[in-house]
Amino acid sequence: MRKLGVNWINDTPALSFSARDFVNEFVRKRLQSGLPQNLAIRTYAYPEKGGSPAAIAVRSCRVIYDLWEETYHVQIKSEKRSSYHTLKRFDTVKRACLVYQKETIGKAVNYQRLQNQLIYFAVIVELNAISDDTVERIRRWLARSEEGSKITSGAFFGSFVSIFVNRRIGSAERILRFRSPLHRVP
Repeated sequence: MRKLGVNWINDTPALSFSARDFVNEFVRKRLQSGLPQNLAIRTYAYPEKGGSPAAIAVRSCRVIYDLWEETYHVQIKSEKRSSYHTLKRFDTVKRACLVYQKETIGKAVNYQRLQNQLIYFAVIVELNAISDDTVERIRRWLARSEEGSKITSGAFFGSFVSIFVNRRIGSAERILRFRSPLHRVP
């Protein structure tokens, strides 16, 4: 449970919160590795009584640390906008990627049926999550059968990997989940 700032703008909730505590030593090292890293934040608005979410918002933040220039190249994408930044400080990267400032979740029409009812917001933050499409392609590859009776090196490797890795497919390298207290829809 975490307190989120909720302001209603034109019958749509605008959330303010920080998930900077997502960054531990492991995440810091990954973001400073020089390899592309992806942070994803999914925010859901749920009715108190449960069921399907009334609205969903997604933000992705792709971070590449340039080891030579000692700068971070950050691309932020959401349903509403896309931006690109070159940042010098790690704290600035955390703020750009993991802090929401009056970010709207859905549209007014999503909340019409919930007027005067209680809702809560659920947030999932992930490092290097694998998309559902990629998960399915990996699972098909891991499950492919041998060609005839001859075992190819790819099939052998796929079988080997499926034994040790298949249970983890679809997970992220680090996940943070939290939800807000209840809020009344105006």
